[in-house]
Amino acid sequence: MFKKIKKLEGPKILYLIFVGIVFLELAASVLTVIFAEEPHVVDAGISNIFLSLLALFLFSLPWLIEIRFNVDIPNYIEVLVLIFVFAAIVIGNIHGLVESLPGYDKLMHIISGITIAIIAFEIVHIANQSERTSSVLTPAVVSIFAFTFAMTLLVLWEFYEFFIDTIAYNVDPDTLRNMQRYQWENMRVLFPQDNGLVDTMLDLLVGGAGAAIVSLTGWWILRNQQIKSIDTMTQSKK
Repeated sequence: MFKKIKKLEGPKILYLIFVGIVFLELAASVLTVIFAEEPHVVDAGISNIFLSLLALFLFSLPWLIEIRFNVDIPNYIEVLVLIFVFAAIVIGNIHGLVESLPGYDKLMHIISGITIAIIAFEIVHIANQSERTSSVLTPAVVSIFAFTFAMTLLVLWEFYEFFIDTIAYNVDPDTLRNMQRYQWENMRVLFPQDNGLVDTMLDLLVGGAGAAIVSLTGWWILRNQQIKSIDTMTQSKK
């Protein structure tokens, strides 16, 4: 374990900074829940506690995977995870930038699809190259896994938003917690559905588009590498 930690000196600095910030957010949220009197403030504090805990888990996930599966995740992946989680959860949701800045929410969902797919791609590709792997997955299978893995996590996030809005509404019907934008009026001409449904579906669509771009690009790269490897082997046998 200590050998693993030594390899993380670069991303570890960023990790410690972000974790320190999130611990401060967590402490502030706990104090808010304890001392606040207005229901909507308590509701926001509870939501921020869950978001802070989620951020701490996601910050640590790359290193947990490395330790558990004995793989070496590239440093750029670790940094990408740290920056994305901080931008999406801490800045976007805890500090409300997804609501105050138009387009930020959809941008985060596009980046989330791209980020998750890259992570899934790298993990499977690294495992594919391991000497302990008895069978090698084809580029198509790796790409399909990356896409479906990304879509699964995107759906799980929408589940989270749905349950948070539901819990907040039951605590206080006048809640300001509005992660799925169900309290907004749908002003879009193309979509006749309620705004909450439109928001959820657009989140999944843009996130899926980002995951699809990564998956198709990764498939093309791996396929070309496979063709070159086969050609090299064929020429060496001649």
